[in-house]
Amino acid sequence: MPDPAAVPPRAVFFDIEGTLLHDGACLEGAAEAVSAVRGAGLAVRFLTNITARLPAAIARALTDHGIEAHAGEVLTAASACAASLRRRPGCRVHLLVDHAVEPLFEGLPRDDHAPHVVVLGDIGARFTFAALDQAFQMLQRGAELWALSRNPFWFNDGRRQLDVGAFVAALEAAAGCTAIVCGKPTIPFFQAALDSVALAPDEVLMVGDDISTDVAGAANAGLACCLVGTGKCTPAHMAQAQTQGVTVLPSVAALPDFLRQGFPALDRPRQFH
Repeated sequence: MPDPAAVPPRAVFFDIEGTLLHDGACLEGAAEAVSAVRGAGLAVRFLTNITARLPAAIARALTDHGIEAHAGEVLTAASACAASLRRRPGCRVHLLVDHAVEPLFEGLPRDDHAPHVVVLGDIGARFTFAALDQAFQMLQRGAELWALSRNPFWFNDGRRQLDVGAFVAALEAAAGCTAIVCGKPTIPFFQAALDSVALAPDEVLMVGDDISTDVAGAANAGLACCLVGTGKCTPAHMAQAQTQGVTVLPSVAALPDFLRQGFPALDRPRQFH
C-alpha cells in the first residue's frame, strides 16, 4: 500500500534510452516532461548505462533532441567506474571500453598482462575471440572483472543488438567469477547520483523503462520509482511492477500530469524482486 507519509520528491532521475530517447529518436513528450520537472523546481539527473559516450556528448545529444541537459547532470557507468578505481591507489587496469570513454580512465596504470582489474564495456565489433580470451586469461591469473553494465541487449536500427552484459555473462561462466557492476542497478551508482543532488533516497523519484536496472536498482536503493511503458518495458513488466507498489505510467509524457497531481504518495520498496 502507498505510504501516506511519503514526501514529495525534490529531484527526478531519468533513464535515457527507452525513456527519453529510443533508437536515435526523441520519444513523444520527453522534452516537455523534463521541462515540467525543471519548471516545478526539482533537480534533474540523467542516469545511464550507455558505456560508449562521455557525459558531455550524451548531454549534447539530449540537447539536440530538444531536451535541456548539462554534462554535470549526466551520470554514466563509465564515469562511476573510473571514480571507483581512483579510490584504489596503484590499481592496474586492462581496459576493454569504447575509445570515446578512455579519457575518463586517464592516469590509471595500464597493464595488459596481469592487471588487478579488467574493465569491460560495450566495444561493439572489437568483441573478438582474441579480446575475450585475453580477458579470460587475466581473470584466471586473479584479476577482478568490472562491468560497466549487465544490459544484455540494446536497440539499434530497429532491432535488438547484443550489449556488454552478454559478454560479461560469458566471462563469468568461463572464469568462475562474479563481475562487479559499476552502473545501474547497483546501489553505489544510485548513491553517487543522490550525493550529486545532496538528497536522501526518499526525496527522489526514478523514471525508467527497464524493470531490472532502473526500477529494481532504484527501489533497492530506497528511491520511489515510475516504470514507463516504452523501450524495453513489456506488459508483463508493468504487471510485475504494479504488484510491488511501483507506479506505472504509459510513457514519460504522462509525467507532467503526475507532477500536477502533487506526486501522490509513492511506495519505496526496499527490496524489489
